[in-house]
Amino acid sequence: MKRIFPIVAVVAVLAVAGYFGWTWYSGTTASASALGGSGTIETDQIAITPQTSGRILTAPSEEGVPVKKGDVLYTLDPALLALQVNQAQAGVDAAKANLKTVKDKSGHTSADVAASQAGVDQAQVALKMAKLQVGYATVTSPIDGVVASIAARAGENAVPGSTLAVVSNPASMTVTIFVAESEIGQVKIGQKGTLTTDSVTKTYDCEVVFIATQAEFTPASIETKDQRVKLVYQVKLRITDADASLKPGMPADVVL
Repeated sequence: MKRIFPIVAVVAVLAVAGYFGWTWYSGTTASASALGGSGTIETDQIAITPQTSGRILTAPSEEGVPVKKGDVLYTLDPALLALQVNQAQAGVDAAKANLKTVKDKSGHTSADVAASQAGVDQAQVALKMAKLQVGYATVTSPIDGVVASIAARAGENAVPGSTLAVVSNPASMTVTIFVAESEIGQVKIGQKGTLTTDSVTKTYDCEVVFIATQAEFTPASIETKDQRVKLVYQVKLRITDADASLKPGMPADVVL
């Protein structure tokens, strides 16, 4: 009878240990099997490119500056464009003078007048195009956002198609995760989820806006080699309540 108490105590200790061990294991298993993934926060970005060439007179002073839609980002030297307008105006004057001469000429035909009038019309179109080009010397922001990067400064030459700066839209943040092929059937467009980061304690809401239609091998940036050889689907989510605490490039965890 004296040994009963120690045996009971040992059994009780083992039972308690088993309970907490099972609780820990269940929580770990549930966490590991949670539908979701990890990714990096991104924002919509627009490359600012000029529609005409010219020397840059003014440019954004620094990155990270907020801008509104229509704010002037760059101004280009309009001297050459102004000369093109003058040239086109001279062409219009010459075409009108020619039309007057044809009309005043005795024996002119309707075909002669029509041809001269066509010359006037063509010259006026060229003038309108030249005036439109002058407006291209002012480069504005197409959206409300933040100057994310500056590629060209005052004094440099702008070339059509080249990137002068990049403007990001912090109000439109997304995160892309990769979901295993065996779980992609559980993911739907519009499905809600939660997002957390290591640097911000707040939990954010997100929503699935894109699901890839074809599987791919997990990108090389994902943890272990074993994980990288698995077939996964790309899933993009929009962060619906993003604020200034979230920054592009932040790692984030998503649970759907």
